[in-house]
Parts: sequence; C-alpha cells; structure tokens
Amino acid sequence: MKSANIFKVCLSVLLLSVFPLIVFAEELDSTNYKIVGAKTSSGGGLGDSTNYSLINSVGKISANPRVYSTNYRLYQEPSFAFLAAQPTIQCFETDTDGSTACTSGPPELLAGGMVAICGGDGCYDKARFEISASSNPSDTLYGIQISTDNFSSDIKYIDGSTFRPESTYDINDFRTETVWETEDFNIQGLTPNTTYYLRISALHGDFTQSDNSIVANATTTTGSIEFDIDIAISTGIDTETAPPYTISFATATELIPGAFATTASTLVWLDIDSSSVGGVSIIQYGKYGGLYSPTTSQTITSDTEDLDENLAEGFGLQSYYIDYYSSSYFGEITAETNYSGTLNSVGAVSTTANKIYSGDGPIKDGRVAMYLKARAGVDKQAASDYGEEIYFVLVPLY
Repeated sequence: MKSANIFKVCLSVLLLSVFPLIVFAEELDSTNYKIVGAKTSSGGGLGDSTNYSLINSVGKISANPRVYSTNYRLYQEPSFAFLAAQPTIQCFETDTDGSTACTSGPPELLAGGMVAICGGDGCYDKARFEISASSNPSDTLYGIQISTDNFSSDIKYIDGSTFRPESTYDINDFRTETVWETEDFNIQGLTPNTTYYLRISALHGDFTQSDNSIVANATTTTGSIEFDIDIAISTGIDTETAPPYTISFATATELIPGAFATTASTLVWLDIDSSSVGGVSIIQYGKYGGLYSPTTSQTITSDTEDLDENLAEGFGLQSYYIDYYSSSYFGEITAETNYSGTLNSVGAVSTTANKIYSGDGPIKDGRVAMYLKARAGVDKQAASDYGEEIYFVLVPLY
C-alpha cells in the first residue's frame, strides 16, 4: 500500500507540472485512473512531456459528429481532418447575356460569354463548368455529378474522357482541375431546353473524398436559326428589303430570242445565322424548272450549263458573294461546285431541291448573294411574262 500511495502522488505531480492545460471536462477517466476536476481553456493545443503528448481539439460540441447549418458541416471525428477540402463551382454555364463567371476559358468566352462560342442564344447540347479548388493542391482530383431533377432520382456522372453524362463512374472519371478546364466544353451530349444541376467532389489520396459542393444549375437553349432574303444590286451588302421579292430581266437586260446570255441587274441576298454544330445546308428549287410563260406556254428550261456555248439556252444561279464571322468556334460557308462558276456558267433551278451553299459548323453573321442569268433560244416566242418562283430553304444540321 505504501508503494501504491507513492506512485499516485508522483502521477499527480507529473500532470500538474507538465500539463498546465485546462480541458473543459469534468472527468477524465481511464481503466485504472481518474483525474477529477481537471479543466481546460477553449484554445486546445498540444502538451508534451518526455514520454507523452496530449492533443486537445477545439470545438468538440458534442459526441455527434454531424453538426449542420444551412450550407456548412462541422466535423469532430479526427479522420475528417484528412478529407480533401470541399470544392465550390466557379461557373456552370450554357447561355449568357454576353457576360460570364468563368475565369479560365478561351478569350472569346471571357469577352462575350457562352453565346460567343456557341452562337445563337447559347449552347443547346453542351456546357462549361469551372472549379474553385478551396485551397486543395493542384494534383487533387475532382468527380462531377449531373442531374435533371436536382439529384432526387436522376444522378449521372461526367465521363473523364468523353465529357458526357453516364450512369456509372470509376477513378478514371476523377480528373484534375487543369484537365477538366482545358476542355472548352467539358460537358457534352446534353438535351436542349433542359435545366441541369451540377455538383463536384474532391479526392486527394485514398479514403479522402470530400462532400459534394453546393449545387449549381444552368439551362440549355433550344437550337436557333435566322434566315432572311433581300433583293439588291451587287453593292447592296448591307441592304435590307421587305417582300414581295421580285427580280426581272427588263430593258437593257431583256430576254431576246437568240440573243446572248444576260444577267439580272439585282441579286438575291441571304442572311444566315445558326447555332447547329453540324452546320447548315441552303437548298433551292423552282416551281416550273425554268422561266415559264403562261402566254406562250413555253419554258426556258433551267440546267447546269455554260450559257455562252453556241446555241445554248437556259436559266440558272451563280454565286457572287460569301461572308461570315470567322472563328475557330464557327463554321465557314462555301458554294457548291455547280453554283460557283464564272462568266455565264450557272447551276440549275429545277423542280427538285438542289443544295447551293453549305456551312460546316455554327454560322454567325452569314451573308451570301447570287446572280440570276438567262438566255432564250431562237425558237422561243417573245413574251413579257416569262417567270419562275424560286424557294430558298435553310436546313440546320444538328
């Protein structure tokens, strides 16, 4: 008993001299010993002796580690100290008003928002997001979840290679912030006119995946096209006209049987805007397949030909002007071979559709113009009512 008493006294002296901390606890128990009445301050810290260390944590509110507020969670279990920091979403965008919250995208995006790289009113099948790392190191990996019902039942994951939503995911779908944001459109394959919800989690080592970020949302647009016809002379690049649209071969350019080919003094101008990523086709067709006269019941048949050839007869279109906004995010407009001739070579206006122009991507500020050329054969009777109705159609390729 004497020996035990001495040991008890020595232990008390050791604690009082080496650990002058106040712990805010009424009792500190172990299997064999009890220290009664010890108290700590709220600061916490590390107390050391030759053989022991005492770690005192700040903010242990209760034994329940799930302490919540509306936007934050306070963890108390020591293992939570090793989790990656919860990231936030810097931007999640499909269409904008010409501004953006994104910070690392291409210059066009930063200057003009998503409409500047998608065209139209914005993106109908893709989106861009950026990550705010919340002090996570640069090699931290991030997993992306997407939903159409705010994660109630529809939960998908963005594939780390294809950038498309998928039903399952694995470690290969966790990518660094740099990898995700290097891709201009890092979410693809979306449905038009749909609201999507996004959340992100971080991973930095085994068993360290963070909670998901606060949810952000964005709505895809519907695909958009604009198509307009104007009638103007060859210098009328900016001319805007209203229907009815009429072009005539009159006075000096009047059609005379057996005469040389003639060109109408006014041209057909078309305005083209489209957000369709597959491009556009502009097709045309006629009601009669040539210039028809109700008076004579004769037709100057339209065909793809050179009207300067000996005894040639016909009617057709020839591309004169092409312009569009040039960018790596938008397509180019080109005239089809049959309609890109020179001098008096023309392409047919037949009763079946013929493509006259092609666009190989979204088109912004497109403007084209075409001549109408004709030549009447020697066997045609003179009349003032030779005419054709030409229909132009813009076909977006989604």
